[in-house]
Amino acid sequence: MSSLTIELPEGQNAALTAKARAKGLSAEQYAREVLERDLVPEWLQKSWETANAVGLDRLSAEEIDAEISAARKARREAGLQPAS
Repeated sequence: MSSLTIELPEGQNAALTAKARAKGLSAEQYAREVLERDLVPEWLQKSWETANAVGLDRLSAEEIDAEISAARKARREAGLQPAS
C-alpha cells in the first residue's frame, strides 16, 4: 500500500470535512471513498448509474437476496446453467 499527501486550501479542507461528516466519515475516509469510486472501471460506474436511475440503489439486503433467489429459480425452471 502507498500513501498520498494532499494539501488543500483552507476553504476546500472545510468543505471536504463537512461532506465527510454528513456521511458519517472522517475526511480521510471520505477522500479515499471518492478516489476509489473514481478509479473503478467505466463499465462499473455505468452499472452504478443505471442502478441509481431505476432505484436499485435503494434495495435492502433482503430485497437483493429475494431478487437473486427469484433469478436462480427462473434459471432452474428454464433448465439453464449458471455462467462459469
